[in-house]
Amino acid sequence: MIRNFSELRAAAASRREVVVGVPSPEDDNSIRTILLCRREGIGKFVLSGRKDVIESCIKDNGGNPDDFQIIPAASASQAAAVVVALAREQKVGVILKGFLSTAELMAPVLHRETGLRTGRLLSDILVVENPIPAGDSGLLGMTDGGLNILPGLEEKKQIVENAAAVFHCLGIPEPRIGIMAASEKVKEAMPATLHARELTDMNRRGTIQGCKVYGPLALDIAVSREAAEHKGIADAVAGNVQIMVVPSVEAGNLLGKAFTYYLRIPVAHVIIGARLPILIPSRNETETDKINSVALGIVCGCN
Repeated sequence: MIRNFSELRAAAASRREVVVGVPSPEDDNSIRTILLCRREGIGKFVLSGRKDVIESCIKDNGGNPDDFQIIPAASASQAAAVVVALAREQKVGVILKGFLSTAELMAPVLHRETGLRTGRLLSDILVVENPIPAGDSGLLGMTDGGLNILPGLEEKKQIVENAAAVFHCLGIPEPRIGIMAASEKVKEAMPATLHARELTDMNRRGTIQGCKVYGPLALDIAVSREAAEHKGIADAVAGNVQIMVVPSVEAGNLLGKAFTYYLRIPVAHVIIGARLPILIPSRNETETDKINSVALGIVCGCN
């Protein structure tokens, strides 16, 4: 079981066969992340883009271009297509977004004929070292603060399953998943609570497997056993969640930024649901966060 980012990085470094494809790493931020990962022994990298620009960036940041396979591409969109093609050929196990727009990257990923679709929903899961660890909690997940704006019941079911799959890769066979809402009471006027009840029932019926699901849970009841007991909620998930499923992208975005800006703790995140993990660093991530994300992608890509 992986309990912290140090263990996550060590696990990623042991998976030396995993290749990370990076389209258009034509800026210092992208190259620094790649070089730092390489120095830690995390991942092998295949780069695609304007070769002269990439080589110049590598040299400017103290690296050696000869250490990397660089596949020429005339544009960012062409570089993305090259990396996606490599992924389809199983020559790349993780995709890391370089200096191109998310739309340019995702267009070939989502192409119905030549992309990386599996028929499943794509969702983003953020992982942090639990700020208030209890028992075996170790790492804490939160989803989806990046992709799905206002998911319905079926979308949330797949978000739950995607998040559980990530935690399976971390060595947690049955993660405790809390379905978050503003209240622990089911109310017709609050759709998030209705979805939470349905997802809990799906888990009990065996429709959702490989995890323990309970909701609705307000934030205090999700993380505090004392608060859960005070409310008379005895479920094993309450007060000890390992993954929070938020009701909307706004809720997830706010919670994720609270981790970063208020608690100032490292994070990692990965998009799951395609043929392989996809990493799209956000503008507020530190180099440490980006390395953590690469490590998370590699560990998820090995399972």
